[in-house]
Amino acid sequence: MNEAPIFLVGFMGSGKTRVGKLLARMLKWKWLDLDQLIVNEAGKSIPEIFKNEGESGFRKRERACLQKLLSAQCVVVSCGGGVVTQPENLKDLVAQPRVVCLRIQPETVFRRVGNDPRRPLLCSQDPLGHIRELMKQREAYYEVFRHQVDVDRLRSGEVVNRILTLLELKLP
Repeated sequence: MNEAPIFLVGFMGSGKTRVGKLLARMLKWKWLDLDQLIVNEAGKSIPEIFKNEGESGFRKRERACLQKLLSAQCVVVSCGGGVVTQPENLKDLVAQPRVVCLRIQPETVFRRVGNDPRRPLLCSQDPLGHIRELMKQREAYYEVFRHQVDVDRLRSGEVVNRILTLLELKLP
C-alpha cells in the first residue's frame, strides 16, 4: 500500500480538522494539524505570532513545518486555509499525489466560525464580506487541486468516504 501523506486544504471552516481526524482514525494513521505544529514550535499562539511577527513571520514558520511533512508516511495533515497562497507551498502541494481541497460556501464559513478571535484574518467589522473577499482572492489557488470535495451539505463521515473514493483508498 502506498503510504504517502494525505493533505487537506481549503478555506477556514471547511472541516479540515474534523475530517482529518476522522480520516486518520479510519485509516489507522496519524493526524497532524499544520497550524498546531507551528504553535508548538513557536511556543506561542497564532494570534501572538501574527501580532509579534506579522503574517510574513507566520508564513515562514508555516513553510518550514510543511516541508518537514512532505515526505511523511501514514499521516493525514490538516493545513491552514492560507497555506496555498505561498508559491513554494502551492508548488509542493500540487506535486503531492494526495491533496484534497475541501470546498465551502462563504455563508457556511460564517455560520461555522463567525467572529472567532483565534482566526486573525477574519476579525473585521463585516466578517461575511471579509470571508467572501478572502475566498475570492484564494479561489485560483484552491481550484488547481485535482481532488475536490464540496462539503456544504455533507457530514464529516460522508466527506471522508468521498476522499477515500477519490484517492482510491481502502480501509484497513
